[in-house]
Amino acid sequence: MFETAGGPLRVWVARRAARVHVVAGGAESREVDVVVSPLADEPLISDVLAGELEIAVEDFARGLWRFRWEPREVLRES
Repeated sequence: MFETAGGPLRVWVARRAARVHVVAGGAESREVDVVVSPLADEPLISDVLAGELEIAVEDFARGLWRFRWEPREVLRES
């Protein structure tokens, strides 16, 4: 069970069966396990997944982000 804003949510965790990571402009995040919700009808990046992938959003409206370990001047477009 995962806790969400709407309450507890049952999910499937595919440990070592499927992994996800981000590759962007020569930089890569670490790999993390996939978590699947039977209620989701499209792929989403949750706040937990973004945190595990070390994604830092710099501007939601403009779609700018970077990896947390990158300098603040490095901005990527989503």
